[in-house]
Order: sequence, then C-alpha cells, then structure tokens
Amino acid sequence: MARRVRLVAAVTACLGLIAGAIVVAGPAMSAPSHELVITSIAFSGVDQTPGDGVCLTAAGTCTLRAALEESNALKGAPGAVAITVQSGLSGTIRPVMTRSAANWMQTSAVSTWDDGAFYRITAPVTIDLDNRISIIPTSESVEGAAFEVAGPDVVLKNFTNILSSGTSIVMGEQAKRVSLTGGSTVTKENYYPERFVVYRQGASDISVSDYSLQGFFHEGQQTSGLFLFNATTTTPMKNITISRVKVNYTSGGTCNGSDGSGCRTNLTTFSPRDSNVVLDGFSFQDSVVKNLNGATGFKFSNGGNSGVRLSNLTISGNQFLNSTGDGSGDEYAFITLPPGTLSGENRISRNDIVRAASGQSIAIRWDGLTRSGTVPSGLSITDNFIDGYDSSIRLSRSGLTTVSGNTFGTRSGSQGRPATGEETGDGGALLVDNGTDSNLSVATWFPTSSAAVVAAPSSAALVATPRAGFTGGTCAAEFAVQRPVTGQNIPTGPVSLDLYWTADRTAEIYLGRVTGVTAATASVAVSLPVGPQTLAGATAPASAQAVNATTGDVSGFVRVQTHGETTPQLTSSQFSRTVAVTGNCRPSLVLEQAAGQNDPTMSRDLRYLLTSSLPLDPSTVTPDDVHLNATATADTVDTARIAPRVVSVTPVAGKNGLQFEVVARVDDSAAVSASIAAGRVTSTSGLTNTAAAISVDARITFLNPLQVTAPRFTLVTGEKKGKTYALMLRAGAPVPTSPVTFSSQVDAVGVENGVHLSTNAPVIAPGGRSTEPIVVKASAGDVRANTKATIAATVASSDTNYDGLVVPSVNPFLFATDPTIDIEKRAFAAVTDASTPATIEQTGTPVLTGSRLVDGQAVCFVYTVTNRSADDWVTNLHDILVTDSDLRLGADGLIGSIPQLPIGESKKVAACGTIFSNGTADGWRR
Repeated sequence: MARRVRLVAAVTACLGLIAGAIVVAGPAMSAPSHELVITSIAFSGVDQTPGDGVCLTAAGTCTLRAALEESNALKGAPGAVAITVQSGLSGTIRPVMTRSAANWMQTSAVSTWDDGAFYRITAPVTIDLDNRISIIPTSESVEGAAFEVAGPDVVLKNFTNILSSGTSIVMGEQAKRVSLTGGSTVTKENYYPERFVVYRQGASDISVSDYSLQGFFHEGQQTSGLFLFNATTTTPMKNITISRVKVNYTSGGTCNGSDGSGCRTNLTTFSPRDSNVVLDGFSFQDSVVKNLNGATGFKFSNGGNSGVRLSNLTISGNQFLNSTGDGSGDEYAFITLPPGTLSGENRISRNDIVRAASGQSIAIRWDGLTRSGTVPSGLSITDNFIDGYDSSIRLSRSGLTTVSGNTFGTRSGSQGRPATGEETGDGGALLVDNGTDSNLSVATWFPTSSAAVVAAPSSAALVATPRAGFTGGTCAAEFAVQRPVTGQNIPTGPVSLDLYWTADRTAEIYLGRVTGVTAATASVAVSLPVGPQTLAGATAPASAQAVNATTGDVSGFVRVQTHGETTPQLTSSQFSRTVAVTGNCRPSLVLEQAAGQNDPTMSRDLRYLLTSSLPLDPSTVTPDDVHLNATATADTVDTARIAPRVVSVTPVAGKNGLQFEVVARVDDSAAVSASIAAGRVTSTSGLTNTAAAISVDARITFLNPLQVTAPRFTLVTGEKKGKTYALMLRAGAPVPTSPVTFSSQVDAVGVENGVHLSTNAPVIAPGGRSTEPIVVKASAGDVRANTKATIAATVASSDTNYDGLVVPSVNPFLFATDPTIDIEKRAFAAVTDASTPATIEQTGTPVLTGSRLVDGQAVCFVYTVTNRSADDWVTNLHDILVTDSDLRLGADGLIGSIPQLPIGESKKVAACGTIFSNGTADGWRR
C-alpha cells in the first residue's frame, strides 16, 4: 500500500552550528508537513506523480529515489519535508552501475571525477536513514557519486555506509546550509570508493559532525581524499565545518576488489591545489584521526609559490596520532599552509599531532612569501602538543606569527644536550624555527638560576598561571630570568614569558605565562604538577612527570619562550636554554608549644603551633591527625577521666597553609604532648608528610584549677551544726566569665546514713573564687566508726576553662559520737637525726615556748596524737591525717597520717623546716 503524507502543524525553529570563529548557518526549520516514508530498498522505482505529496512507485512502494523525486518537486520550506525509513525496514541498496536517466537521478558530471550521481537533492529536505539503509556499489565500471546535494537547507542524518564507485556525497555549487550528522561509513566489501565528501565551488555553510570513517581507496594525491575540495572556478567555498569525526585507519589490512578494510587515503585533498580553490572559513575541530600513513593531513600548498587561497582557518581540539604522511621536507608537513597571504583570523590550537616512529619531518609549515617586519600574519599556533617531528613548527617570511603555549614530546627534534644556549632559526631540528623574516628573529629571555622548590613565591616573583589545570596537585618553584644581551633582535618593551618544563631538552609541560615584564631581570614562580601528566602517544598515551608522586623528588629542567607585546600581533621567539629543577615537594613538619603558651597552665586551651615546609591542604589537617599523650601528675584527681582531645586545628591567617594552630584540652591535671605521625597530612601538591613532626618542646602541663577546702573530715551523725567545705579555685586560676555550676551527689554509703548537703548545686559566680560554704550533715543514728562516705560533683559552665573539669571529691568519715583527739606540738632545735619523731626528741634540744630563734636556724616539730574518744563502741580511729595550718610544713600542711589509733593510745608524727626570719617557737616563720 502507498503511504500517504502525514500533515502536521508547522513550528518554526532555528538550527546553527558554531565552530570556533566560523558560524555555519542552518536552515530555519519547521516541523515537517510532509513525511515521506521509504518502504523499499530497491534501487529502481521512480515516483509516479512528483509534487502530489505522495511517494509512490508503480510497484506501490516508496523507494529512496521516489522519495527524493517527490521532495525535490515539493520545494518545501526548510524542515517542511522529511524522508524517513519504515519501521523494521533495513538493508543495502545496490546501485545499477549503468549511467542513464532510468537508473541515476543525475547523469552529468557532478565533480571532476564523478560522471553523475545515483541520487540528487535539489530542494530543502531532512533525510534520516536511521543507520538502517546503506548504499554499496557492486562494480566501478562507471565512476559516480552516491548523492549530489544541489540545493539549500538539507539535513542528512544517520547515514551509515553510504558508498559509491567515486564519491559518497558531493556538495554541489548550490549546496547551502547543509548538515550531515551521525553515522559511520567503512569500505569493507571493496575498494571502489575514493572520496567521502567533495565540496564544489560555491558551496557554503556545510557541516559534517559526529561521524566515523575508515577506508577509501587512494588513487592519487589530488584525486582521492575523505574530504576533497574540487573547484573549476574561483567562486569561494565558504564556512566548511568538520567536527567530532573519527578516522581510524587500520595499521594493516587489505585494499582490493573484495576487501577495502585496509584502504586509506588523504584526510583532506585540494584539487587543483592552486588559487582556483578559494576557501573562506574552514574548520576542522574536536576530531580523532589515527594511522594516517602514506597519505596527507592538510596539504594546502602545491610547492613553491602555489597553493590554495585560504582564509579564516581553524584546526582545533583534534588528535592526529601515529601518522607518517606522504613524504618529507617542507612541502610534506602534516599541516602545510598555502604560501603567501592568509586572510582573516587563522588558528591552529589545542591539537595533539603525534608522528609514527618514522615519516614526515615537519608538523606545521608555512612560507608567507611576502610577509616581513612587523606585518601581522593573522596566524596563531597555540597550545598544541607535537611529538616525533624533526622540526615541529617551521616558519619563513611569515611576518608576525603568534606561536605560544605549544608543548613537545621527547621524540621532538631540538638542540642537543646540554641545552645551554638559545635555539636560533637554522632550518634544522628545532621546536620552533623562525626562519627568514619571521617574528623579527626576536631573541628570547633565558633562565639564569636553577628552579628551586619554595614554600611560597617570594613577594617580588611574577607568578605564572597555566591555561589548563594539571592532573593532581602542584608544587611551587622559583627561578631567575634575564633579558638577552646578544641576538638579532633584543626585545625592549614589555614582553610575555611562556614557561615550560622538560625531562631533557624539549618542552613537555606548559607551566604558564607571566606578562608585562619590563625589567632586565626578574624572578618567576611556576607550579610544578605532581605525578604523571598524560600526553598523547602515537599508539598509546604517554606521560611526563616533573614531581615524583611517591618521593616528592623533582627532576628535569625549565626553559623560556618570549613574546613581544608592543607589536601589532604577539611576536614569538624560539626556545631558551634549560636550567635544572631542584628540591623536594613533600612537606616536613615541626610541632611545638605555641609562642606565649604558659607552661604549666591552668588555662583550659593548650595551644600548639604546627609549621610545614610547604603549604598544606587545610582539609587534610584535622583534629584526627594530631595524637595526644596525656600523663598523670601529682595533682591529677582521676587518671581515668583526663580525656585528652584536640578541639580545633586552624590555619594561621596570612601564612598560606604553612602554619596551623592546634588547640587541645584535658579535663584533669596532666602533662600533655602532641605529635603528628608520618603520612597524616597532605600538601597542596597532594603529597603527604615524609616523617613524623619533629618537636623540641611539644609538652604542656595542665593544672586543674578546682580545689576543695576540706577534702576529708569527720562527721558525727545527728550533729546539728555539721561540717562545712567549699569548692574553690587555685591561686592564679583564670577568672570565671560565666557561672561555674556544680552538681553534687552523695554516694550510696552516705545516703544510707542520711548524709545530706545544704545545696547540691553550689556556684562560683562570674569573677568569684569560691562557692559559698556547703554544710554537710548526717542523720542521727548508729554507724560503724570511721565509715567513709563520698560526695562527688560535676561542673558545667559557658566558660570553657571550667566546663566539664574533673571535680575533687569530698570524704566525710562518719562516727556515732564525736571522736576526741589531743594533739601536742613541740619544737626541737639542733636536731642531728630527723629520721623519726623519736630520734628528733632524742637528739634535739627542746625549744621552750617564747624562745627566740635566729634566721636560718633549723627546727623540727613533733606532734603527739592521742585518741581520747569514749563511747559504747570503744572507738578505734583510722586514717587520721595530721595537718598544720601553716601550709609550709610537711606537704602543703599535711604532716603525716596514722593508719589506726586505738582509744587511749598515742602516736607521733614530725616535720622539719628552716627559719627564714626571726621568730619565736610558737610564732615561727620559714
């Protein structure tokens, strides 16, 4: 059954393709009002009534030819007519290789070599073959094209294996605003096809994108090519764009009448390769071309003074890998620009151009013929990676040509080692060769000192910034540069300096640029990338490494390229000598007490200073990276509750990651040491510290500022007055800025015996030193003498000096009746044996009350303690602590302890000291 047209509403849209500086205008598209659906893959079959809106052959089918005849006759608006493929239909169209009107839609020549075309497009149409219909010839008896586009506003989609005995698609003189997108064409069955797209004079705004190609027979340098520009008049071809195309030729394979998989031809061809081909706006972008062997890439020149008339060229963002080319020398460069003037803006940028192990000797070549002096060339060659060529970029008679940011692999030709001089144009093996009348033969600045790793650039350094980010981190290095004093053209005005790293004598890594340099000498700082940086390789990716990612060791050399800023176009020099890079990019650490940190201290925040030899990544310097070791001291209340911790690690302002303040805290008295193990922190270059942080004094002693006035006392059950104690601060403790609130709790023994407090929530007020006295009482009742109870407490405060500190506990010793103790205190002078109270009495002379003692005189005191208690339980006293109100005696007033003292018995303890000013035996001083 015939498939009639489907009418749909028209919706206006706009298509456009932007490629660098070239804008390829697309047709102003409408939603299709006519959809012609191919129902047969037969080659023969014409439309019965072209123009009636119906695609219908005598056989009742819709062939590709019938659909095109109908769309040509409809002459619809852009986008109004669409040709699609019936669902489920697929296969190969086999053309009849007899050129006649019955077989071919075009029987007259459509190019210099194609005597006609199987299919012809003359009116706006969108053809989507959905990669399901192919065209493959069975002979080459007649050379013809598969398609001729001879009209405007044509969209070709998803064309797979569109082949002929000559050219797949000819973009004729009337082809305007044509796009081909999506699909793949490979010559597998035979070697008959020779060209994929031919562009004729007058064709304009033509784009090919997102397409894969392989094969095509190479008959001759000007007769074959994937993209061939064929002109018989000087009418310009305009705005030709090729983007995101993949060409992957096999490294071997067969190319004959039964197998074309091993065929390969030129990437581009210009025929004739002279001024008849006028190309205004040619863009080849973001594509991959591999194994271009025995064929040319971009040969715009025909040798001598002859070549294509070219303007507004863009070759950008491509990978050209493992090419050999088709010859060597100046006329066989991978890109051989046409001799003479290039009009408009022309750029070759961001390409990887990598030669095979052998082949053509030059990557980019241009002879401008008449350009000289300060005449701008309109050409820039920037940010390319080139490897394997004897001479990478060779210019002559080119005037001012910007050549900057290009990098070169280790196989690139350059001056020999040691590279102690500047490269000069010599027509030989060079990275950039400024020949006669090119870039004023400007001399380059050069480095005068090794590039040394630095923690941060000096204040006077000019800091270079790369155009693109590196893989991994970076490490700063700095070196001195100098203006040339000899050379053909010494720059006098402001210059820009491009800076490069090389493993040996090329320039594998671009380190960035500094601008506006005017002084005769300068210091420049660069960022060296850490770890392997991926480079393009002929058959597999390569790499370059300025900084070893494991050891942090730097290697290689740096060099300079100069660009004059005062000329109409940036004027580029050749490359300078090289100097070595020295140093190591792994950080070393020092961790010490911070300046001004008191030691010992009662301030809660224990401050340490971490200093690094190289800037650290702040996100990697965390409290978890700092290890604390807290050791109990004589003042520690509870070793189990010291709780050492790091509360913050903060970069020191203005130190750019070189210093960090570490703040630690504990909850009880302790000696606190801080450390950082190897491999814990990471520099901005991505490398960890090589060893543990070194320290001379990273230990701070914290003294818990909380005390109890009476930590132990006796308490008689039922006593109305009870006993008192207070929670207080040590002398010199920080003044509280907020209430210090305690929460007290009596233990089970105390609760059982009715021990209770006048307040369970005593407070030290802001600015205060002590709580109000806390009264402790026990309910009346029997209790075993000397029963120990415990009053524990916690503390909370908004003042971080006190919040959460360990609070000393209080121990009342319970008695049913008041235990009575007599203490007699006697003084002895001239004691010769102070080892025990008895020897003091035996060897010393008693000092009578009121006797005068002299300054510096030694004196000992003997305390006789007698238990005079008497109750029904016959009280035996335990754990008696004998104290003196003078805290200078004994240990802060504690004279000694008596483990047990039965009723009626006495025991003695003693303490000795020295008089420091005149005093009496009962009012002594020490």
